[in-house]
Amino acid sequence: MARHIIAALDIGTSTVETVIAEIVRGEETPRILGVGITPSQGVRRGVVIDLGEVMASIRRSVEEARKSSGVSVRSLWLAIGGSHVSVSSSRGVVAVSRADGEISPEDVRRVINAAESFIVKNPNKELLHIIPRDFRVDNESGIKDPVGMHGVRLEVDALIIECAAPFLKNILKCVEGAGFAVEDYVFAPLASARAVLTKRQKELGVMLLDLGGGTASFVVYEEGVPLHAGVIPLGGSNITNDVAIGFRTHVDVAEQVKKAYGSCFPDEFTKRDVIRLSEFLPEDHGVFQGKGAEVTYPRRELAEIVSARLQDLFEFLQKELRRVGRSGLLPAGVMLIGGTSLLPGLVEITKRELRLPVERGRPQDFFEGIDEKIAPSLATALGLVQWAHGKMYEPEAATFSSKMLRANQHPIIKWLRSLLP
Repeated sequence: MARHIIAALDIGTSTVETVIAEIVRGEETPRILGVGITPSQGVRRGVVIDLGEVMASIRRSVEEARKSSGVSVRSLWLAIGGSHVSVSSSRGVVAVSRADGEISPEDVRRVINAAESFIVKNPNKELLHIIPRDFRVDNESGIKDPVGMHGVRLEVDALIIECAAPFLKNILKCVEGAGFAVEDYVFAPLASARAVLTKRQKELGVMLLDLGGGTASFVVYEEGVPLHAGVIPLGGSNITNDVAIGFRTHVDVAEQVKKAYGSCFPDEFTKRDVIRLSEFLPEDHGVFQGKGAEVTYPRRELAEIVSARLQDLFEFLQKELRRVGRSGLLPAGVMLIGGTSLLPGLVEITKRELRLPVERGRPQDFFEGIDEKIAPSLATALGLVQWAHGKMYEPEAATFSSKMLRANQHPIIKWLRSLLP
């Protein structure tokens, strides 16, 4: 009997993560078989800058997952992120087609298509997802499933997620050049939300914030659907670069210093708290000035560098929350994921700056075999596994995207259910 294998790939600025999972009969959730995490090369702020290096990074990551799982794969589900992703809104309006005024699944399909038709056509943009946020029947709003209701006029408010077409072509070329086919692709924060957020959190109102190496991406949920999303061109590598400049050292050393001594609160440290660069350099490296004077830097200075860069990030986030009227108004708060989320003190400073409850997110309990230390950075790949499982075996649980609609051969009722995240 053929095994049902899912392979998910997340190509980040710092690392490339691959997760191989199996759908086992009688088990509700996928079984994780193997994980591959390797350094990412050829990517800057989520954008491909060297095709050959990215192909090699993909091969290394998939091979590592293959070794740990004992399973070879030929196709992958791909996460799409990076500063080239843009988010907007669109509205569609249609007249109900049936004479008795009952809204049918076909009416919902037509109104979604109407919303898509109002998007400004740009040959350099590729539509990733069009997600219904709210339906309106005549004068009644706040409707999540209008099928079966009666009315004359049906409207939809939809979230539009697009990416730069050249980027998408480049990333697909990298995957195919590495020897793999692409099953489908998903906006990374939507995938991460499948692994980290609960249904209750999505209903109450929550922001998922993925702090990666090159970018910070987010998605805001309310009443169970994505209300807003976006990508901010700031990440852990920006902090590392600032540390390298401030400490006048190599970027690789700055990264080690940040991981070992990074903090978000300068006032925690006194003049006696110092960092010795000799801890991070080979013995024969010149780290002394004069006779026996070792190069040291105050820990307070490192914390000031980290805090200053994070302030830029929080200003962006507050601006985005104000755009949708949710600044300080998300009862379930903020869930932090991504490698940069592990910075000491980040939870506390995020609470202070965004005025919201904050906690570090982790993949839900059924990913019990995943190491706690790497779980935040694996959230996107693990979420992709769940997304793929939903599309393949639970079509009613998957989120609508226009490109998937065109290929979807399920009956209309199942298609309608797939509109709901």
